[in-house]
This record gives sequence, C-alpha cells and structure tokens, in this order.
Amino acid sequence: MPEKEDKDLRKEARELFRKFYEKSKDIQRATSETVKEITEKTLKGVQPSAEKLKEITEGIVDGVQEATSKVGGRFEGVIKSLQEITTRAVESLREILTGAKEGIEEAGILEKSRECVKFIAERRSITYFDPKRDVPEEVLKEILEISATAPSGYNLQPWEVIVVKSREKKKRLVEICFNQRKVLDASAVVVIVANTNAGEEHVDRVLDSWIELGYITTRQRKKLRETILAGWKSPEKRKRKAIRDASFFAMNLMITARMFGLETHPMEGFDEAKLKRFLGIGKDRIVPLIVAIGYRDETKKLLPRAYRFTFDEFGRIV
Repeated sequence: MPEKEDKDLRKEARELFRKFYEKSKDIQRATSETVKEITEKTLKGVQPSAEKLKEITEGIVDGVQEATSKVGGRFEGVIKSLQEITTRAVESLREILTGAKEGIEEAGILEKSRECVKFIAERRSITYFDPKRDVPEEVLKEILEISATAPSGYNLQPWEVIVVKSREKKKRLVEICFNQRKVLDASAVVVIVANTNAGEEHVDRVLDSWIELGYITTRQRKKLRETILAGWKSPEKRKRKAIRDASFFAMNLMITARMFGLETHPMEGFDEAKLKRFLGIGKDRIVPLIVAIGYRDETKKLLPRAYRFTFDEFGRIV
C-alpha cells in the first residue's frame, strides 16, 4: 500500500470517527458502522505491515481525540486503549479493529447502564414546577410511547392516558385535585387509566401479532386465548391486573421524563368520581394515579431526598 494511501486512510479514519461521534445519537451503532467501513476499505485480502497498521490506528485515535475535545472525557479510556495498541506488534488488522469494536461496545453498554441508574436515582417527586416553561406535545408523545414499553401480563397493555395540557382544563383539574398548585403550574398532567376490560379488548390484536412474529402458530391461538381470558374472569383479578400494569407504565413515564430533563410528581390526591366525569372516563376504567410533568421551578430550593429504607429493613434473601 503506497505511503500516500496510508496518509489518506489515516485522514479518512479521523474524519469518520469525528463525524460519527459528533453527530450520532447511538454511539454503539456508529462505532460498529465505522469499524466495518474502515475494515472494508483496508483489508481487501492484503495484510498491512505493523508500520502501516500504526498509521491507520493513529488516525482512529486522532478522530476520537477530536470528538472528545467537544463532548467531554467520556472516551478517554478508548483513546488510551488505542494508543497502547499502537505500541505493540500485531498480526491482523481485522483483529485490532474487531477488538476495538468489541471494547467500545462494552464501554458503551456500561455507560448506558450508569446513565440508567443515574436517571432512576435523580427522579424526585417535584412539588414546584415552572409555569412559564412548556413541554411540546411531540416531546410528551415520545415520552409516552417509550413508557409504553413497560411490561404487562401477556402483553395486554391495560393502560390508557389522558394528557391534560390546556390551562383552562387544568384550572378545573386543580379543584378535582383538592387545589394542589402543581397541577396548574406543571406543563401537563397525565391521567393514568387502568382498563379492566383490556383482556377482552386487546387479546385478539396481541395474539395476531404473536402469530405474525412467529411466537405462536395459528393452531395454538384458540387455546392460548382461552387461557388468557380465564385470568380475567374474576372482577378482583382483572382489577388487580389492570392497576398493576398501569402502574408499571407510570413508573416508566417518570424515569423516561427524567431522561428528557423533565420532572414529575405522581399524585393520588384527587376525587376519582369527579375526575372520571370531567374527562368522560367509563365505569370499567380505574384511575390509580395521575402524574404532573414539566420543568422544575429553579427559584425554589430542592431539599435532600428523604430517608429511604435499606435492604436489610425491607427485604430478605432466603
């Protein structure tokens, strides 16, 4: 491989990494695609020398360093690892690229895990919202659709939501919620509805999707349908199932909102009968909670998190 091609390849590698790390929202996917592209452009049945391999790897390092200067120190470990690799003799470019890909993917998984824990730990029940800051409808819809990945028995998803966003309707809702100011100041209030008829209403759509995806065969459908609906025969069981799964959805909502930089407050203080009349919610539905969502009023002091029980106080391993 001519020297000019080596330098061009180094420059291309640097530009590729800078482009992907700066613009891509999915670091793992971007890294995988970048490594694949570099591999396809460099291998072509030719084994480069250690010196040429060093040029290529240094191009990768340059790209990551330039990206790091703009996005912070998240990739310092990647840079250090790549620099160490360049000092060792290697036998295969494919091995170093595959190793870099796997290492960065593992680091990405760990980073995502830490971010997830961070958002869970940061979630607070915020009392004071900034009434001047609005959350766009498209953002609320995105948050709610992500929240709908919550688990539910047989994937029946027995939840519905009504987003109260207009100020006029929130004024009425404040009265129903015993004059809690956060209902009016929050950008929106999400009414979580548990559908006690979800077994009958959703089972066919769920089973049809399972057949299409290959989870079950057409011959298994009838028996499974009977099994699912048997669990919804008891009024007490259907109520418990609907409330449980709707609560999973609500928890997802609060964590996802935090990921979007928003705050929430789950509320049980409301007159359910009046609320159902106000929003036209049927008798076969239950409202286990409502969730205020918006931006925190930064002028108000946020006190430290209240005491939480330790595992030894609430749990045991048997």
